[in-house]
Amino acid sequence: MKYEELKLGEIANRIRAHLVRFENDKAINAPTKFGFAPFYRAGAWQAGGRVMVQYIGYQGSLGLKKSEAIEYLRWLDGGNIGKHYAALSLESRLKEPTK
Repeated sequence: MKYEELKLGEIANRIRAHLVRFENDKAINAPTKFGFAPFYRAGAWQAGGRVMVQYIGYQGSLGLKKSEAIEYLRWLDGGNIGKHYAALSLESRLKEPTK
């Protein structure tokens, strides 16, 4: 599959499927020592030219550029579990201009 050919909405839907699976898996979504689950009303969607990801419904969302969303999706499809910052390479983060 060529990830680069996917549309943003398709990428978001596939990321959402992984996040929903994480949320529903009691072993993955076990409460931390503070009693909070790492995924709660998690999801992903397209907003303009970005894929928005949200891990905890009441904490807001984060926007990923298409290249970042693809890297995260590849990482998830590879069987990994976690949030986007664990998947994005240091190199891709260094390319982001500072403001």
